[in-house]
Amino acid sequence: MGAVPVEPGRPAASASDTRTILLVEDEVLLRLTLAEDLRDAGFRVIEAGTGDEALSILYSDDPVDVVVSDVRMPGSLDGLALARLIRERFPLTKIVSMSGHLPVSEIDHELDGFFAKPFPHQNLIDHIKLILEAEPQ
Repeated sequence: MGAVPVEPGRPAASASDTRTILLVEDEVLLRLTLAEDLRDAGFRVIEAGTGDEALSILYSDDPVDVVVSDVRMPGSLDGLALARLIRERFPLTKIVSMSGHLPVSEIDHELDGFFAKPFPHQNLIDHIKLILEAEPQ
């Protein structure tokens, strides 16, 4: 069995590890309810209100398995710019975008999922579990 590639500073996760979701959403009530639902599903959740805040979390020593991000956010990084940076600098991190607007086709090939708001939170949870299960072991 071959070794699983690991990003610098990111320990390899075993199947028994709690997976970490970085939830990036500027609408506070939506972020709080979605974060609670993700925690209830067994994920560890780190919350950020802007793309800039999310990027600083990604550069910390706290490994992130999946970034779930709104597309339109305040600050110097919207969700699309954040997704491009994640793909470039953290290629093993999964990216799921969500928006109340139509998906942007220019980067959808770089995403691991897209959800049009509003959506049932369970659909997102199921999708995250699916993309994490698909990772090479």
